Amino acid sequence: MFYVELGLRHILDIQGYDHMLFLIALTLPLTFKEWKQVIWWVTAFTLGHSLTLGLAATDIIVVESNWVEFGISLTIFLTAAFHLMRNFSLSKAGPYLSLVFGGVHGLGFGSYYSFIAQNDSFWWAWLPFNIGIELGQIFIVVVLLFVYSISQKIGVQLQMLRSLITGVVLTLSTLMILERIPNELF
Repeated sequence: MFYVELGLRHILDIQGYDHMLFLIALTLPLTFKEWKQVIWWVTAFTLGHSLTLGLAATDIIVVESNWVEFGISLTIFLTAAFHLMRNFSLSKAGPYLSLVFGGVHGLGFGSYYSFIAQNDSFWWAWLPFNIGIELGQIFIVVVLLFVYSISQKIGVQLQMLRSLITGVVLTLSTLMILERIPNELF
């Protein structure tokens, strides 16, 4: 149970808001009506995240953290821009985008995970940690979809709300990109 709670805290920690921003960007075209797509998109993200987290934590894949952090900020920007360009319509590419970009995010937590799991069996801790991540993501997505639903019920146009949220996500992710540009690029 410790690792499930740790995974939950990892996702819900406001200091790790980049994960939340990605989930916000990812869910822009979704509503409760598309609950099957919601589950598939979030689960695809978790699969990508879990796989690369395990590979990075065991040093099978080694990527410098400055490049990973830069990549994470790019995934947020690209996801929001993708949905904006598609006018927030559902895309069959959504789950694949989620899987690949989840992989980028998972690389960011490989060293963190290997640190927290160093006293336990790696896989014994890995599964509950990822279950906690999935539960946290589902919670965030349900809250977002609930906000979309309530907004529609009180007369807010969903397209306008999505455009506003996209503007915020694009602005914050652009700032993150600029802060995280690896020195090797200059």
